Amino acid sequence: MPIEPLTPERRRAQTREHLLAAAAEVFAQRGYHAASIDEIAERAGFSKGAVYSNFDSKEDLLLALMQVRSAELLQLFDLAGSEPAAIREVYSDAQDRAEAWALWTEFTLYALRDDRRRRELAEAQQAMHTHVVEMVEQQCRDAKVKPPVPIDTLARMYTALFQGLWQQQTVDPDGVDDDVFPEAVLFLRRAVEQLGTPARRS
Repeated sequence: MPIEPLTPERRRAQTREHLLAAAAEVFAQRGYHAASIDEIAERAGFSKGAVYSNFDSKEDLLLALMQVRSAELLQLFDLAGSEPAAIREVYSDAQDRAEAWALWTEFTLYALRDDRRRRELAEAQQAMHTHVVEMVEQQCRDAKVKPPVPIDTLARMYTALFQGLWQQQTVDPDGVDDDVFPEAVLFLRRAVEQLGTPARRS
């Protein structure tokens, strides 16, 4: 097969991916506030100018990183379906959960003190919520039921389960087993199927 040419768009996309990967490592090692653009650029093998040509600031870089990681995680959960072992594997293999939670918390607190960043964080959160809504809608179609609560509410319940257990496990990893999340997800799904009403055929 012919080699696909490295167009400027592909080169820029690859640069962005390398910068996000380097940022994930540096943020995890040093924390958000101690991390520097210089170190991220050096870790990625680029100049500081390459960072600023792709991201407006360190805050913008962290927000982009969280958006990418969240989208990847949602995709994995979607592929896992309703198989408990698959859900557990996705949850237990989530990259650097403790570090990611700490960074997300740091950035959330920072954003709450800055109106522009708060709006950006809200937009990112809404984008993730939209993906969860789509997943829940598909689950209900597959089960051929109309859920007992609005889809939007149900999607937020799934998100709250993940975020709440994520936080608890970060604080007390020995006290919260990886099986708790898939068990809670399957319990909620069964409740929806049993309490929901049969969906009408279109």
